[in-house]
Amino acid sequence: MPDFAYRSLVKILKDIEDRTAFVTVKHLSAKQLNTIKIPVPPLETQQKIVSILKKAEETKKLRAQADELTQKLLQSVFLEMFGDPVVNPKNWKEIKLKDVSEIVSGVTKGRKLAGKPTVFVPYLRVANVQDGYLDLTEIKEIEVLPSDVEKYALQGGDILLTEGGDPDKLGRGAVWNRQIPTCIHQNHIFRVRVNRECLVPEYLSMLIGSTYGKMYFLKSAKQTTGIASINSTQLKNFPALIASLDLQLRFAEMVHQIEKTTVSQQQSSFKINNLFDSLMQKAFTGELFS
Repeated sequence: MPDFAYRSLVKILKDIEDRTAFVTVKHLSAKQLNTIKIPVPPLETQQKIVSILKKAEETKKLRAQADELTQKLLQSVFLEMFGDPVVNPKNWKEIKLKDVSEIVSGVTKGRKLAGKPTVFVPYLRVANVQDGYLDLTEIKEIEVLPSDVEKYALQGGDILLTEGGDPDKLGRGAVWNRQIPTCIHQNHIFRVRVNRECLVPEYLSMLIGSTYGKMYFLKSAKQTTGIASINSTQLKNFPALIASLDLQLRFAEMVHQIEKTTVSQQQSSFKINNLFDSLMQKAFTGELFS
């Protein structure tokens, strides 16, 4: 059965990839390819396995669609309240971001700390900072100086932005809400701490991640072979539109309400992915219909 053979091969290749050591790029050797064996249960069992996995995949797809709709809802609310920032129809005042915030990059990995007292603390990597949300499913620890913890410790309301990646991901970031008691960030992530007298983090984060923000970063970024990056100077010169503070606060409240749903969705996604992985494992080890 073609569907079963395809899914078997995908599962086997994924297992090989997870076990393969690599320096920069993973590869599959001809020797490994020749040793691949695909299980061949009775045709009826193959059909049952494919049917179950298709249903599980559909569940994952629906969950992803719900997550996307939530983000689009926020974008629609933002445009309704503040107008399209590209044309700025409400004539909000424009101020360079450096004049209304503190912007710093994080701690550098791999520094020599021999002989100095150190501590281990959780830290955020580029993989944790996604477009409009934080992926905290895997948090690693880093060895740093106690002074680094004080210097780089995140505070509620800090906006986290990655410095580079795919061109369409420029301006990728989200607001930190103290999800972890003590946490710092690595040097490939910028931390923006706003002046709360004129800017609200949730508003600025959405502005930076909007078409307006992405246009600015694409124009300013350094691009090489499909990879784009911004530096602190470019971020500091970002033209922030200073909307009415009352309006920003109202938008932030809406964001918090929607985020309650988002947290539930993330927990659901985690459970669905675990269930799917478990089904895959059982399907191709014979446990599903044993």
